[in-house]
Amino acid sequence: QQQQQQQRRRDAPAPPPETWSAYATKSQETTGVIAMIDLLVKDLEKEMTEAETDEKNSQAAYEETMGESAAKRAADSKLLAEKGGAKANTEAALEKHKGNKADAGKELMATMKYISSL
Repeated sequence: QQQQQQQRRRDAPAPPPETWSAYATKSQETTGVIAMIDLLVKDLEKEMTEAETDEKNSQAAYEETMGESAAKRAADSKLLAEKGGAKANTEAALEKHKGNKADAGKELMATMKYISSL
């Protein structure tokens, strides 16, 4: 009996239990899951790159619009000032004409009075 036990110790170890083969097939499933995760990461990176590009384009468009708006406001302010000055000049001319009309009316009345006294 001791010789048999010694003989067993010298022999190669026993084959692995059946469960080892089940673990071997899991590596294929894991590879598929890892590939799916890698695909998700790539998709996310692509979407982030697109979002950054869209943000840069939108920012550039916004800055351009703000520049155009500032230029338009400056032009509108200048035009408003010019129109305000023209209005003031027109009102001054109107007052002058009203004064001239009043003077002409008084002169006409004096002339009519003189004519009627003849």
